[in-house]
Amino acid sequence: MLVQPSLQLSRLEATLLYSETVLFRLLSFLSLQDIVVCSSLSSIILNVIRYYKSVVWNPDVFFRPWFNVEPEIFRSTLNICGAVVAGSQINQFLDRTRYENSDMDIFLRIGGLQRMGEWLAAQGYRFVSSSTSYGAFRRTVARLSTRLVIASASNDTVKGVFNYERYVASTEVVYHQRIQLAVVNMNPIHHVLFDFHSTAVMNHMVSDAVVSVFPRSTFLLCKSYVSKSTPETAERSEQWRAKYRERGWVDGLLATVERG
Repeated sequence: MLVQPSLQLSRLEATLLYSETVLFRLLSFLSLQDIVVCSSLSSIILNVIRYYKSVVWNPDVFFRPWFNVEPEIFRSTLNICGAVVAGSQINQFLDRTRYENSDMDIFLRIGGLQRMGEWLAAQGYRFVSSSTSYGAFRRTVARLSTRLVIASASNDTVKGVFNYERYVASTEVVYHQRIQLAVVNMNPIHHVLFDFHSTAVMNHMVSDAVVSVFPRSTFLLCKSYVSKSTPETAERSEQWRAKYRERGWVDGLLATVERG
């Protein structure tokens, strides 16, 4: 029960407030703005929505299926490695939705790569490939470190990508989980804020917080604004814009130009 049995409620209120399944189903259809409005209707509904928020927007609940240990240990590993989770997983968490075949993207400096990679291996993930393809993981880390020193002046902030995967079987289906470690040559948060190509994917999680950078435009207006465009990315821009359109975002920049 979500409220005290002694409270006098209508049959509708009793149905909504006493049944957690019905409550969660109902709120899943409401926008974030509608949920805020509903929370102001009464103290009972406010407390119920607070409970809903504590479950739905709990990163430990969201990330639990990804690992064999408690998610707090994953967040602690993020802290030790100076890593940031960004991209589609955080958008799914904040928007209460799910994308099919969606990887988890973790951004970190070279100093945290080996520890994070070995921690993922302990969780049953297998190192399958990387953009640098040097063979064994430890040797790859060492050679990437050398390359970072040599190519420190490069404009490309992503210096290496390491892919991990595992298969988890349930009673009905086998899940294919993929995690991508992206090594960057700057503070990972700075990379997310200043080097991502769209405002819609700047949302990120660190060890102790989940941050939505442009919550109104991203989750209420469902608009994606181009934040970085270079000659190297121009040819690929339509690909990621099309992907975002499939996920419900419209190109805010184009909409603004058309209205003018």
